[in-house]
Amino acid sequence: MIEATAPTADDTAKKKSYHHGDLRNAIIHEATTRARSSGEKAIVLREIAPVIGVSATAAYRHFTNRQQLVEEVSARGFAAMGERVALPGVTGAESAPGLAAYLDLRNAGIAIVEFTVAEPAWARMMVETLGESSTVAFAASDVAEIMQQIVDRGITAGIFRPGTRIRDQRVLWAGIDGLCSHAMFGLKPMGTPEADHATARTLDLCMTDMLTAEGLRIRDEATLPDGIATDLPS
Repeated sequence: MIEATAPTADDTAKKKSYHHGDLRNAIIHEATTRARSSGEKAIVLREIAPVIGVSATAAYRHFTNRQQLVEEVSARGFAAMGERVALPGVTGAESAPGLAAYLDLRNAGIAIVEFTVAEPAWARMMVETLGESSTVAFAASDVAEIMQQIVDRGITAGIFRPGTRIRDQRVLWAGIDGLCSHAMFGLKPMGTPEADHATARTLDLCMTDMLTAEGLRIRDEATLPDGIATDLPS
């Protein structure tokens, strides 16, 4: 619960310092902090406003309703997820571009799961708003685009089937979403060596249908780590 306090000189200065987009960003920042801790229910504009030193009326000038703020925080969650997914590619890709593309896509899937393990409350809110908001859907599409670029490299290298579209890989997304559900809802312990092995194994199984015959051979002959791969297997 937020305690009510009398305005101070610092509060007055803080209010005067906001201009143009500064207040909007301050509201989003505070709302994001709350979402990361307690999820959507913690995003209440009338509680956020006094924390950042403004009136609720001022806050509502930037967000017509609570849902608009929730969607913005969810969109920023997908942007943060995208930063994890856009990992540097494995080193040594020049010598084995197909295996490198496979590992990079596998790493992207692991990164999504790791984001959810680290941010279960935020991730749950992101998923719950995804189907209802074009703002959130657009942010989520950026994550898919990063993954599609990896797939396209793998198609060129002959490891993924021609015409593979990441959005259409329901088996892969079922695996990723299931693992994320374990983290979001506390269904299974995550972040342990056993969980990391299960994550890697699930992704390998769920990516199988995407592979060409040569891709299967390359994948099955490699010794792959349970976590994020930074180098090609020796």
